[in-house]
Amino acid sequence: MEMREKILKTAGSLFIKDGVRLITMDIIAQHLGISKRTIYENFKDKNDLLYNFLTDELSKHKREIINIMQKSDNVIDALFSFGEYNQQKLQKINPVFFNDMKKYHAQIFHTVIQNENFRNYEVTYTILKRGLNEGTFRKEIDIDIANRFIHHLMDFFHKLEDEKEFIEKCDHQKIWKSVHLPYLRGLCTDKGQDLIEKFMQKYENLENN
Repeated sequence: MEMREKILKTAGSLFIKDGVRLITMDIIAQHLGISKRTIYENFKDKNDLLYNFLTDELSKHKREIINIMQKSDNVIDALFSFGEYNQQKLQKINPVFFNDMKKYHAQIFHTVIQNENFRNYEVTYTILKRGLNEGTFRKEIDIDIANRFIHHLMDFFHKLEDEKEFIEKCDHQKIWKSVHLPYLRGLCTDKGQDLIEKFMQKYENLENN
């Protein structure tokens, strides 16, 4: 592994574990057993390091989503697998990380959110197209409109994250059941509805065991 990759991996692990604000270049250097100068030879400053870590993670996330989609039996299977994968990723991230991003590195946070790798328009379009081809989604759906709406919905929830009082009452499970699941049901044919019920039952059984 090259030094640049080692720095990104170590710094990223520290950021998501303890937040961004508390992690200094000195701390990163100590964990790596290198001089701070070596870090600055690879990254301009902490902002540059943070930006590269985030964009690198988003690229990995996109590749993993595509991999899940290719392995899944149908589009509903893929969507439930995406949800499970994302939930596992979020559980490993200290909420302080996101708070620090928005409070101390707001420009980077918003720049990354607008990044094409974050948006994944191509991936969500492929998902919608697959659903139509499989007869899981309704034929009358305009894929471009549905795809755009999905990303506007993501923007909506990113803005809500600033409303602390609301977010404290709404975990990801509630948002899924109150917004995403009803929208998904609205896209589905009878075949798609049956698949949703099948996977809902599967996950409920796992939670109860």
